Amino acid sequence: MVEILRPTAIGRLEELGVNQDSSGASIGVSIDPQPQFEEVNTIQRTKRLLPYNHRVMLAASVYLEYIQGQRGLPPQPSYFKTDPYLMRQTYKLALGTFHYIQVIEDLLLDTYFYSSYVQVSISNPPPSRDPQFRQCQSLVAVMLYNLKLLGFKAPRAYQCEFGETVREVQEVHEALLRFKTKFHAAFARCRIKCNAYQEDQLMSNDIRIRYKSCVSTPRHVRVNSLRRNKDQVIMTLENRGYTKIAPLEPWTPFSFYCDPLLEQLLVFSPDSKDDLTNFALVHDGSLLLQDKSTVVAASILHNMISPNGPSSNDDVIVTDIGTGNAACYLAALQSKEGSVLAFGPAPDATEKLLTKSDTLNASNVHIVNEPFLQSSCKDKIFKGVRGILCNPPSSLSGVVDIVELVVEEGEKILPAVAKGPCDTASLPRYVTTQYLTLKHALSFPKVSCVVFFTRSIHPQECEHLVRKVCDELSESSDDSPFRLVPVDSAVRESVLTNDSFYHPLVNMKNIPTDISSKCLRVMPTAELGGFFVATFQRMAVKSSTILERALEKGTLGGDPSKGSSSAKKHKKNKKAAKKLKGDSAMDPTTASMIKVRGKSRKSAKRK
Repeated sequence: MVEILRPTAIGRLEELGVNQDSSGASIGVSIDPQPQFEEVNTIQRTKRLLPYNHRVMLAASVYLEYIQGQRGLPPQPSYFKTDPYLMRQTYKLALGTFHYIQVIEDLLLDTYFYSSYVQVSISNPPPSRDPQFRQCQSLVAVMLYNLKLLGFKAPRAYQCEFGETVREVQEVHEALLRFKTKFHAAFARCRIKCNAYQEDQLMSNDIRIRYKSCVSTPRHVRVNSLRRNKDQVIMTLENRGYTKIAPLEPWTPFSFYCDPLLEQLLVFSPDSKDDLTNFALVHDGSLLLQDKSTVVAASILHNMISPNGPSSNDDVIVTDIGTGNAACYLAALQSKEGSVLAFGPAPDATEKLLTKSDTLNASNVHIVNEPFLQSSCKDKIFKGVRGILCNPPSSLSGVVDIVELVVEEGEKILPAVAKGPCDTASLPRYVTTQYLTLKHALSFPKVSCVVFFTRSIHPQECEHLVRKVCDELSESSDDSPFRLVPVDSAVRESVLTNDSFYHPLVNMKNIPTDISSKCLRVMPTAELGGFFVATFQRMAVKSSTILERALEKGTLGGDPSKGSSSAKKHKKNKKAAKKLKGDSAMDPTTASMIKVRGKSRKSAKRK
């Protein structure tokens, strides 16, 4: 029996512990209480400019080492919860440095920066001369990238923006400022060498396209109907200073509109991201920062389970809970009698997910404390499951706004999304996991529909994978097999667009048309990230098959030993029924069933 963790009333957790990076500097505090958020009627419209303070520089250098694989996942700094603006700037600074890391290393070599600052050590004879900043290369890279953003000029308000001064960061800053002229000249030589008329041409093509797409990406926010209704949320937003506009109207400062397809989804202007993160409705669970792709996938599954009603009493499985956003949305769509079983939380993430489900009032979300591939489809706890949202890990190549995704999903996805959409080194590992997960989801005997969802644009993770599974399903001897069915046309028309910069990055020549016509592929745009959805539905068992099984078992009053002769009579009845013409011809299966039932009833009366 698998272990299921049910949500309980858990208080907010405090962030504990001090983390030391490789240079010995602290990025956290010992105890940081949770901030208190209050409703306000005005938007905090103040914006801070570069440069960053010492804490951001130090934390960005630690995350840069994590992206490069030089260290494990560090704990979040304490200021992340008190200042969402600095949290985003930390991620943005670490990712930007990683994308320019080759250029930064060339600048440091060209200017002989490390060899110019030598630290003499006389503790152990003979005396050694080691580079002074060699032990904090990630911090040097982050601060040099920040200096490049400032045009290699000394910032005027740098000291007042620092806040708490860290000696090591101050030393690196002063050393870089002494070389700012050399860095400027070396950067110009680098652009001439690479024939880069613009600075972004020094990055790879796929990274440059991603940056181009995420300039004006809006923020999708879901209204949690388990806490407040949509009208109450809109009224609170308007009192705060937001403006509601029509979907096709141009953006105005701090505006939003209601998604025309998904009733509980609100779309906010790009300039409201920082204010939403610090909004009281977000912290009390009334609003949830959630990508539109997960809302679309969960809505498709719910509509397949209950096409004629607003809610369903059936149980639903989510193969990878992640942050719990998709599971909590399915819980809001399901009735209280229907449960959402979410698989695969890490041991350190269990309490966070239970706390989140408690905050969102999603009492019918139950966490199965084991990987989905290790579960048994014959377990009794899955007897009420009718639908599965198959969302295994993917390359996340369809993500446009990486910073917002990291804010939503967590820092653990930073190495995967930082490499760019065209990185195919890890595709075989993802494809294998996705194939095994989808096949296992299709093996549940009571499940009627499976929705395969991935945030990838590579055909290997999308159409080619579905093609392989469909070929195996067609060769299956199952009487009620799964078949690939088309995605709802209303959903397809609402999300499909043609103005995507990502089309040259994907080879779409060998994609089978019979698969692509039924699946939903969304290429990334400035308004929406890319994702892929394929829907599988179980076909109904043929009545003739049910009858033959009943005749063989003798459950209809016949002799099981004469099952073969009864089957032959059934085939003769079908042939005779085909000869009949006109509307008076009875369905052969119905005729055979009436005949058999008549015999069984007569024999019962005689007895």
